[in-house]
Amino acid sequence: MKTKSLTINPDGRPKQVWDAFILFVTVVAAVETTLRLALQIPLTGVLLALELISTAFFCADMVLNFITPVHVNGQLVTSRKGIAIQYLKGWFILDLLSIFPWAIFGPAWEGVRLLRLLRLAHIARFMRKLAKENVMNASVLRMIFLGFWVTLFAHFATCGWIALGAGNIGPEWTSQKELLYLRSFYWAVTTIATIGYGDVTPVTPMQTIFTISVEVIGAGLYGYVIAIFASLIANLDSAQKKFSEQMDEINTFMRFRKIPLDLQKQIRSYYDYLWESRRGYSEAHVLADLPDSLKLKVSIFTNKAMLEKVPIFEGAGDALVEELLMHLKPAIFTPGDYVFRTGDVGDSMYFISTGHVEVVSSDGKTVYATLSPGGYFGETALLMNQPRNACVRAVDYVDLYTLNRMTLGKILEKFPAFQKHLHEIAAERQAGKQK
Repeated sequence: MKTKSLTINPDGRPKQVWDAFILFVTVVAAVETTLRLALQIPLTGVLLALELISTAFFCADMVLNFITPVHVNGQLVTSRKGIAIQYLKGWFILDLLSIFPWAIFGPAWEGVRLLRLLRLAHIARFMRKLAKENVMNASVLRMIFLGFWVTLFAHFATCGWIALGAGNIGPEWTSQKELLYLRSFYWAVTTIATIGYGDVTPVTPMQTIFTISVEVIGAGLYGYVIAIFASLIANLDSAQKKFSEQMDEINTFMRFRKIPLDLQKQIRSYYDYLWESRRGYSEAHVLADLPDSLKLKVSIFTNKAMLEKVPIFEGAGDALVEELLMHLKPAIFTPGDYVFRTGDVGDSMYFISTGHVEVVSSDGKTVYATLSPGGYFGETALLMNQPRNACVRAVDYVDLYTLNRMTLGKILEKFPAFQKHLHEIAAERQAGKQK
């Protein structure tokens, strides 16, 4: 009997939590390793225990990487052999170098432990994953990670400055390791930000070369930060920008055509509702490019419960319900609009997503009923192929989904048993009306 290979869901909550934890351990290890080497702190006691624990976590992560499916060219590789090949071709070498016990070769190899910093490359992959999952605005996410990398680089520059002797930092700052790090961090920040005051300067040739390198990198970072800030301001809310441009066009059109002020107010009110309720997007436009399978999943998630509440669709199979969901059309009515009036052709039924409607008399003065989200109306005229016998008026902004007779007829041709059921319902209602 063939057993199923043990694998871990790469998109599951446990794996996501583990990845975040490993990234945290990676950052802590990178900061601790560089600081300890710069300050020449011996690896003993608590530091040694932390070193062993972090190494154990990294080893466990490597093991998990051998049983975690990966996406390759849009396909999920789930076989153990395929997963291993992808990992060996990708991150395995970097991960192995970062956890290899170089200390076994003697104290002279202590500096090679900086290879642990190679694991920081995983942060870039983590950032791409967050961007794909749309956890937050892409520009904001980029700014957060930029701030993280600048801070981390400032720490590395600080440690390098300390390792090279800290220039003319002065004996009053070297008496304690905390003060030495603080003063050196001050030098790193002012140098990276290109606002150095000249109070801490290099003395030796190596310090001078190191300072020049940090200044060059800092100048590049400064320019990049300015560019990111400009992009962030321009694209912090792309939907708002697009909506504002659309409103500019509409306002220009209304002024050019000399639209009456009260009508202009109604049009602006409608677009304000679109922005507040759905950030200005059109549902049909957003879903237009999706394949039918994804459209169906979205429709099932948003509208299936609403459709199942309609009595005439009780007993309909999942296939019929899914077919109906695929053909629902969204519509919006503003306050006071009539969805239909008495005598109109009853060629559609309606499902209320948000808002309220009133069933009123022909003169609009008598209110027979008020329908709220989840309600439906218009099915009688649709089934009996008769004109409307009442008026329906929007109380506030109403989002509806419509289903017309032609579409329903084409769908029911695929389900003759249910078509017969609906005809029986229509006949019963017609007989009841005649009595």
